[in-house]
Amino acid sequence: MAQVLLLYGTRYGTTKEISDEIEKIIQEKGFETESYDLNDISIKDIPPLDKYNGVILGSGIKINRWTKAAKKFLNKRISELKTMQNTMGLYVCCGEAAKKSDIKGAIEKYITAKLEDTALKPSLIDAFGGAYDLREGSAIKGMTRKIVIGIMQKEEGIENPDGKMHDFRDWGQIKAFATKFIELLNQ
Repeated sequence: MAQVLLLYGTRYGTTKEISDEIEKIIQEKGFETESYDLNDISIKDIPPLDKYNGVILGSGIKINRWTKAAKKFLNKRISELKTMQNTMGLYVCCGEAAKKSDIKGAIEKYITAKLEDTALKPSLIDAFGGAYDLREGSAIKGMTRKIVIGIMQKEEGIENPDGKMHDFRDWGQIKAFATKFIELLNQ
């Protein structure tokens, strides 16, 4: 049975939720999966990638940067990833992809530009909108919280975003990504 490795770097859990949804869809199509939060595992403990038929790597974006763990994995295992680029998916989760019209720009900024120096060309790339939990007790705190609130007021036109959950993920887009990935595996 074909196996898929899903790896992701998340800060507030949004990218994990996306990875979980992709994994669920892949499993429903009969594939076995392994999934790792790159923040919780040493890169050396991730099995060799040639054990898998496909790999998906996702990273949250904060202040224009990938998570440290996702960036480190990409840099350390780049030669293995290059051998799998025909069955590799890569995505980012960022506020800049909240609107369909901005997805192409987010892909260019956070994926194409990031991979420029690596010569890695995954078969499937995408950028998904993020989610911002500004409710009491959420993980978004301090200066980050103030910045997110300011951006949401200015760019999204939300007068008072504080105290609410704001989810800009397009679950249909995420499902389409998973479906296209399955098609790559079936070729």
